[in-house]
Amino acid sequence: MLEYIRRTPAAAFGRFAALLCGIALTWACAAFGLMIVGTSHCHGYGGGKVTPTIHRVRAIESALDRYWLDHDRCPLTTDLIADGYLSERDLVDPWGRSIAYLCSEDDSSATSAGPDGVFGTEDDIKSSD
Repeated sequence: MLEYIRRTPAAAFGRFAALLCGIALTWACAAFGLMIVGTSHCHGYGGGKVTPTIHRVRAIESALDRYWLDHDRCPLTTDLIADGYLSERDLVDPWGRSIAYLCSEDDSSATSAGPDGVFGTEDDIKSSD
């Protein structure tokens, strides 16, 4: 009986220490996850709209390149939509503004004006961002 009493406090402490380590690890993982989510979606400001904008810009560039390969010319916006390369939604950023694009035989590019809505500023979103 005495031997059982001596082991019980140590076993209880061991369980308590394991529980505390588990809680600490959970909080550390949660904090790390918030850091990753916070930095990957913000770029300073703009919230979670930056990443979807990057995807739309890349989709436009891809559609321009595919259209060029299929038709040997740059498309009009109506061509991209009518021929099923993009939807109307794909041509608008999450802030509700049109995404500008340029097309040439050598290169295609698309740009969103970003959170501030002004082209030519630091927050513009291009596929290389």
